[in-house]
Amino acid sequence: MGGVGAATSLVGGIEEGKQQKSAYDYNADITLQNMQDQMIANQQESSALVGKQASSYASAGVDIASGSPLLIMAATRARMAVKGQQIEEAGTEQAAIQRYQGKMAAFSGTMSGINSFLTGISKAASTYTAGTFNPSPSVSNPAPYGANSD
Repeated sequence: MGGVGAATSLVGGIEEGKQQKSAYDYNADITLQNMQDQMIANQQESSALVGKQASSYASAGVDIASGSPLLIMAATRARMAVKGQQIEEAGTEQAAIQRYQGKMAAFSGTMSGINSFLTGISKAASTYTAGTFNPSPSVSNPAPYGANSD
């Protein structure tokens, strides 16, 4: 009976680890989706900001195709591109960490299951051997040590 409980503990530990891994993987997928959304929002913000700059310069009668206005708009685009890159790196790193944590959870569940299995088998074996190999004396009244039976 102990062997069945040990096997159940093994499977339970492995399944628990798999479920935790699935949760971490799901969180990593959500992190990547959020990162994509943030990158799109950053691109839209960049376009809107450069558009406002161009409108302001043009309404003031400044040529936006050359000189300082063009350099300022290019610098704005570059700054927003760096921000987009930072968003991507942070999201990718966070997702990688979550996937790693998932792998560690699965490994931990497997090790926990194996430990429970081995402990259960060990207890079952100890119980079996204690009940099976309990030697009893074969002589009902042995002579005391040193006593002469003459």
